[in-house]
Amino acid sequence: MAWIRLLICVLPYAAYIAAQNPEIVDEIWPEVQPIGRTARINCTVARLKNNVVGWLHVESDQTISSAESIEINNPMIGSLRKYEVRVRRDGDRITHMLVIRRLRQQDSGSYQCFVRISSVDQSEWPKKIGTLTVQVAPTIKTGDTTAVLQVDRNQNTSLECAATGIPAPNITWTRSDGGLLPILPKPVAQYRGAKLPLVNVDIQHMGVYRCVADNNIKPPAEHLAEVLVFHAPSTRVVQNSVGQAQNRRFSAKLECIVQGHPQPTVTWDRQVNQARILITDDDKFDINKQTTDNQNLKAMEQWYSLKVKNVQANDFTAYYCKAENQYGNHSSRIDLFETTECQGSNCPSLAPSAANTLMLSAFHWVPTMLLGIWALR
Repeated sequence: MAWIRLLICVLPYAAYIAAQNPEIVDEIWPEVQPIGRTARINCTVARLKNNVVGWLHVESDQTISSAESIEINNPMIGSLRKYEVRVRRDGDRITHMLVIRRLRQQDSGSYQCFVRISSVDQSEWPKKIGTLTVQVAPTIKTGDTTAVLQVDRNQNTSLECAATGIPAPNITWTRSDGGLLPILPKPVAQYRGAKLPLVNVDIQHMGVYRCVADNNIKPPAEHLAEVLVFHAPSTRVVQNSVGQAQNRRFSAKLECIVQGHPQPTVTWDRQVNQARILITDDDKFDINKQTTDNQNLKAMEQWYSLKVKNVQANDFTAYYCKAENQYGNHSSRIDLFETTECQGSNCPSLAPSAANTLMLSAFHWVPTMLLGIWALR
């Protein structure tokens, strides 16, 4: 019975002593800040007395501070240090604010506030955990993201866009030309997801696709992926007939738009009698592939032109733009016909100048005046 009486006497005293020990009285609220900003984590302790508050980064197991003293490497950030502890007192409560400047991704993690009590085993020290999330703008993972996709017609495949960021970014697909995404069950303007499914691939799937990774931390990340579908060439003409006047050193420009993958070889023929003769790039003909004007082009189309210089009578015939690759060939016809006046943007101005008009008027006036004088005689 004696030990029971002793226990009854000791327990109230022990409870009293425990009630006098420091206590972390408030929860440590999670802190979320973008990379490069400043984080502030608060730990409020009651009845601290002569005991010491410290901060520990749990993931690295590094003690950051003891009271207001920083115990790890603390470089200068501008005119201030990376780490700082600010103390604010309110009655018997003391708040130790851990300030972390110029946040990096590795600053994320759990931060433990603890109270070091010299007469108590470390395992019994008051402790609480707060979390710091450092938000990071998205980055495209190029090794896991589609750059160029080459595929046969009628196959099923997908485009992939992998991105990192904190928080994890949302990924949205669009077509770079503003067109609809050709996906099932019906085309849409945009699609959300890391994988863009392409079902029963055909020529309309060709083009450049844009994936955007966004987690509301600027700037979002963008990536362009190109889809190429193996198929025979197709050709179409800008004008199926072109006119020009002959024997006046005027030129005619014939234009043809070509699509195909692999990129076709493009040649020009002209009809002579009943035969088609291959045209070579020489003093008479100038063959070009335009690279600057893509306004009227569909996905993966190329613009070719044939310039017929110093148009003569024997140049008025049919011309053929022909494209060929390993999957087949195709050609389109353009007729060059005769006109009485110059046609096209490079024609000389036909409007007479004011000086020429005045001279012409003078030539008409002088003979008239002379005839009048002769009649008077």
